[in-house]
Amino acid sequence: MNKLTYMKNSVFKMIYFICIFAVINLILYSSKPVGASFYDIVYMDFLIIAISVFFMFIDYKRWKCNYKEVYESVTGGKEINLSILRGNHVFEVWLIKEILKIKDREKNEKVQEVKYNLDEINDYMTKWIHEVKIPLSVCELILDKMEETDISEQLRLEMDRIKFLINQVLYISRASSLSEDLQVGEINIARIIKAVVKKNASFFIAKKINLNFENVDFNVITDEKWISYIIDQIINNSCKYMYEGGRIDIWGEENDKEVKLHIKDNGIGIEEKDIRRIFDKGFTGENGRQFGKSTGMGLYLSKKIIDKLNHQLKVESQVGSGTEFIIYFYKLSDYFNVNT
Repeated sequence: MNKLTYMKNSVFKMIYFICIFAVINLILYSSKPVGASFYDIVYMDFLIIAISVFFMFIDYKRWKCNYKEVYESVTGGKEINLSILRGNHVFEVWLIKEILKIKDREKNEKVQEVKYNLDEINDYMTKWIHEVKIPLSVCELILDKMEETDISEQLRLEMDRIKFLINQVLYISRASSLSEDLQVGEINIARIIKAVVKKNASFFIAKKINLNFENVDFNVITDEKWISYIIDQIINNSCKYMYEGGRIDIWGEENDKEVKLHIKDNGIGIEEKDIRRIFDKGFTGENGRQFGKSTGMGLYLSKKIIDKLNHQLKVESQVGSGTEFIIYFYKLSDYFNVNT
């Protein structure tokens, strides 16, 4: 959008001006009745050229102002606001507006098509997950009738892992419409923790993990389903990255502004260079590469939900000593700011 571009776009006007200018000079110079001297004509030419250059400069500034923002939006893939098009280049403005309207319509159609396809995939995944849970439930009933053997316990553990992964897929498929799925209310944290611990009982038994929770009987404002998912993710990760005979401690604290829920383990810990990235989508870190059991989606989705609920999630860890997650539940006055 420089001066050369403007001159190329204005070449017809410039030729028109030069022709008129030449005709006027020719008439004045050859017409005896006018009686203009050579110096008078040169002086007049100078004034005409000066005034013309001045108005061309003004026109150039207006042209640049009108089209610079459009040019940058088009080349940069940004949203284009048609109201920025103004000026007296009527046909050019109309043409650009029509082109942009067509492009905008095409973009909206593509967005709707992608959204429709994603909704179809999510619907299919949700139905598939519920269908898969049926044979899993049947297998659990069969296991209940089997004798207590090492094989049956190992099979139950693997089934619980499958259920955990299936539930993770279900929650991920719902994450795209998270705002519509939130149901915030007063929830008892102790009840949530007991339900999550019961769900992960086979992992605790298999690794002989000692679990201790105290002072967690708090009522907080949150979404029961999603906070259960977050706590489940944290506890499951603790079990996953912990050696046999480990320990998980869960406790709470309360003050005037917030309730803090601590979940601490004495597992392998997280590398310092990985801590700031554990909530990144798809990030598995050193532990994921070492154990090969991580998708990098659980904590990413947990952080996304935490932000939507206007909670806060912090992590402290030291390699070889363990990891501590802290969930901050703010008191009622802060929930007028729940993100949508």
